[in-house]
Amino acid sequence: MTVFVRPNVHILGDTFYSSAPLRFGDYVAKLQYVPLSPLVAELKDKPLSDDVDDDVFRHMIAEFFRTHSAEYELQAQLCTDVKKMPLEDATVAWPEELSPHRPIAKITFPVQDSYSAQRRAYGDDVLSYNSWRALEAHRPLGSINRLKLRVYEASSNFRHDKNMVPRVEPARAEEIPD
Repeated sequence: MTVFVRPNVHILGDTFYSSAPLRFGDYVAKLQYVPLSPLVAELKDKPLSDDVDDDVFRHMIAEFFRTHSAEYELQAQLCTDVKKMPLEDATVAWPEELSPHRPIAKITFPVQDSYSAQRRAYGDDVLSYNSWRALEAHRPLGSINRLKLRVYEASSNFRHDKNMVPRVEPARAEEIPD
């Protein structure tokens, strides 16, 4: 099983990928989210010590954003060959030589108290995430995304029923407590 073990590294320096595609207007794409500002780019592959606690990522993120902002780039990789870039098999990496990732947006996170008591309560008890809550032009595609629709919905319903708190999907950043 060690083949699946990844070294414990600083999460803010990671590049994140969508394994399953989505509509990208008239196209189909997979996305990746890449550290852009120098401080977060320097965190790429930065190992963590072996004596970390279970909340190490929460602590690292809160500590970082107390004094630093961060910028990331959102990139799209367009499907150019459905045989080599299948929509239904999320295990297949799409070849960069057929379609390189292209920048589509910059996302900036300001200095903030990212884990204040109000944000923790809001995130743990109220907030709900559903990747299907999007414009039709950005609709998730593929069997993995169809499964996630049901799983996310069931998970959210269970959590909100147990917490006895109504589910909220904010429309604006201002709705999230400081």
